Amino acid sequence: MTAVFVPQLLAVGHGAEEEKKNDLYYLEPIVVTAEKTAQDVQRIPGSVSAYTKSAIEERHVEKLYDLTDYVPNVFVKKNSTENIISIRGISPQQGSLFSATGLYVDGVNYPIHQMQNLDLLDVERVEVLKGPQGTLYGRNSEAGVINVITSQPTNEFGGKVFGEIGMWDARGGVPMYREGATVNVPLVQDTLAMKVAIQNYTTDGWMENTTPNSLEDATRAQHFNGRVTTRWTPTDAWDVSLILQGQHEADGIGVYRFTDGPFATDHNEIAWNGPNKNSVDANAQILKAEYRGAEVDITSVTGRHSYSQDYKYDMDMTPVDLYPQYPVFNADYDVDIWSEELRIASKPGKGRRFDWLAGIYVYSEDIQTGNYSITDHVTDQDDLGGALFAQGTLHMWEKWHFNLGGRVEYSRLEGKKDVNSGMMGMGTMHLEDTVEDTVFLPSASISYDLAPQVMTYGKVSRGFLSGGFDNYFAMSQDLFSYEPEYSWNYEVGIKSKMLDNRLMMNLAAFYIDVDDKQVVEYVSPFERYVVNAAKVESYGVEFDVQYKPMPGLTLTGSLGYLESEIKDWTTEGYNARDYSGNKTPGAPEFSYAAGIMYRWESGWYIGADVVGVSSNYSSAENDLKVDGRALVNARMGYEGEKFDIMLWGRNIFNEEYEERSMRWLGGTLIQEGEPGSFGLLVAYKF
Repeated sequence: MTAVFVPQLLAVGHGAEEEKKNDLYYLEPIVVTAEKTAQDVQRIPGSVSAYTKSAIEERHVEKLYDLTDYVPNVFVKKNSTENIISIRGISPQQGSLFSATGLYVDGVNYPIHQMQNLDLLDVERVEVLKGPQGTLYGRNSEAGVINVITSQPTNEFGGKVFGEIGMWDARGGVPMYREGATVNVPLVQDTLAMKVAIQNYTTDGWMENTTPNSLEDATRAQHFNGRVTTRWTPTDAWDVSLILQGQHEADGIGVYRFTDGPFATDHNEIAWNGPNKNSVDANAQILKAEYRGAEVDITSVTGRHSYSQDYKYDMDMTPVDLYPQYPVFNADYDVDIWSEELRIASKPGKGRRFDWLAGIYVYSEDIQTGNYSITDHVTDQDDLGGALFAQGTLHMWEKWHFNLGGRVEYSRLEGKKDVNSGMMGMGTMHLEDTVEDTVFLPSASISYDLAPQVMTYGKVSRGFLSGGFDNYFAMSQDLFSYEPEYSWNYEVGIKSKMLDNRLMMNLAAFYIDVDDKQVVEYVSPFERYVVNAAKVESYGVEFDVQYKPMPGLTLTGSLGYLESEIKDWTTEGYNARDYSGNKTPGAPEFSYAAGIMYRWESGWYIGADVVGVSSNYSSAENDLKVDGRALVNARMGYEGEKFDIMLWGRNIFNEEYEERSMRWLGGTLIQEGEPGSFGLLVAYKF
């Protein structure tokens, strides 16, 4: 969240040299669109963490889940084929299709977990909104929202070509390579411009498969991303962008190893005699049109997203075939999404008594999933929905601000599933069901300006996570579908800037109550179902600070404290258990980050940070605890007019850690965390 600010207090005659000094001394106000209109992040009555392009690049953050390490009370439950984002302890049950955190790229939703494994490419800004965001974002934003805003074309020709070589501190050193380019081309001066961004990443990975005759590197990766953005500004009132995106990934997913039992392996090693492959192909088209009128602004965002994933891995994750009839687990996902949002808002500006926003949102989703192992489950899900929403802020007595909003959302999910359980002697079956819901999602806040740059606030908001279908295990009509879950968030906080924009401190405290929590219960070792049976209570505190004590030096820090607990959930029959009082999975009590960065006027810089979390549980049973970790990252380099160079290191002390753990085949199976890595990045700008 660190950036630089050129204050408007200097006379023009001071020149570029004096301006550069002030760049190194002041914090820049970050303008975000978290609430669908442009606002200073410090003026939003709610917890929002914003990261600019410079903040992302100077930390050498290449993936979305690496950036979340810096955000208090945000934790990613990493998996070999998906990343489940947990904010303030709120995340969906294991095997859920939909995320409880809304991820939006240029205003278009990426609703399922598998779609949220983003490589960051030429990103202008990332915004993390914590707590339910139901009023403006609707369904599946129960935990919060992450907005990714990509860079727009400009009217100046220019670009950058970069190359990077790195090495994993594992297996004696395994190289990694990344190369790419961005090019901005004005097509019609001051009217039409285009920007192209591409990058490619390859590595053989840090895990080794020690099984004889293994032909595949366990964690190999090959990622290609590309984007073409065309921007048309025919008049001062119109701004139209067409964004075309493409993505291809071909990865190894051999990250699970036994730490004990008969199949235990050493650090950074697995012993599988089966496949480990994950491939992703995706493309998106986004048309965004903005009209800035004399009295109102109108925005339309139309999006289409096609996503396809296919993966397979060794069923037992051992060097022998313990299940010879079904040695491989296969799964595939095919998702096609259309959406349209149309908004109208009052003109921003000081001195207004009332600011308002209203809009309509409609969407259509076609989701096909297949899971093939002991039984085959093929599900076709069609989702339709729409919403009307509005929000207004009344500015009273200069320092008081009252905000009230509401959203009415309708959703209809139709699911059809074919199950082949011939291996279990149960034959085939066909399941059908519909989950339909209309929900009202209100929000309200009040804020008070203690000083021109110090604001206190209180907020309450409601969120919900969509119902759906058990695509993985359900083999009977009664167990096929489940209903939505709902949450209320209560939050108070203070946001401040002091010392002439050199110190920023934010503090927030929250309480979240979740009803009808979607949880997994087992009928037998091979059959489970999802039921709305639990409550969850989550509360905590978040603190962020940025400080520039002297020119060139920036200190940053964040701390999150979280208590997230299951309430009122008891199961009967097979695997009978009382979960009440257990911690929710993926909810570490503490999360923290601290960093230091120094920049010289000449362009040289050096920096380091530590990011960490305390211990947490991988499952609701709380039977296995994942130890906490503290990872140290560092970088140094030079930014010039034509050339950039960076020497970087992640997890530079090569700390060994786990992402998750589970009991399996008489042993403990863990997902290995990434080891240390180092690299050199060189870029040429033109």
